[in-house]
Amino acid sequence: MGTSDEPTTEGTAFLAALRAGLPGQGVFGPPLVVGVSGGADSVALLLGLHALAAAAAPGGRLVIAHGRHDLREEAGADADFVAALAAELGLPCVIGTLRVRRSDGVRGEGLEARARRIRYAFLAETALEHGARHVAVAHTADDQAETILHRALRGTGLAGLGGMRPARELVPGVALVRPLVGVSRAAVRGYLAARARPWCGRNSSAVRNASSASSRRPRWYSISPM
Repeated sequence: MGTSDEPTTEGTAFLAALRAGLPGQGVFGPPLVVGVSGGADSVALLLGLHALAAAAAPGGRLVIAHGRHDLREEAGADADFVAALAAELGLPCVIGTLRVRRSDGVRGEGLEARARRIRYAFLAETALEHGARHVAVAHTADDQAETILHRALRGTGLAGLGGMRPARELVPGVALVRPLVGVSRAAVRGYLAARARPWCGRNSSAVRNASSASSRRPRWYSISPM
């Protein structure tokens, strides 16, 4: 993976926004679990937290958590990408197998809701096993806008129109935090471009046009710095 760690305007702005989205003091004291799918948003979150942790608390430890679910044919390639990134950064990586397609008896629950519940349960378990008090996930301002629109179309009340909270309790003693919820997806891509960092792509024209042979290989994408 070709990279560039030189400070840039995009990088400085992104890190400042990420820092502003984190809880108060002490977030880098205990281990911090980072949910990393391999997509652009989560890769940027991980890289940004890695940079902030190194500056804020020498020895501050991040733990990568990747849920390998059975909804995507590319799940194995995603897991390989995340494991390679973890090895490069020298971080522990927990890869859990999430069986979403197999019903576990919860009635009235759609596939998307089940996937979300199982993923959060995996993140909570990882946090408890590593003594973490926070789990960071990579929802952006674009995700927030999409969530609010979706809830509005479903006729959600005023409370639902508030969107995703920046932080909430995941399980007792562990908070789920969304430090990028005020950051645009364009800013995320700009940060990755500035650092010449690839990510696992999905639903792109490159994927749609790939041959059957190449579609079985990991799909990593990057943006050249402008």
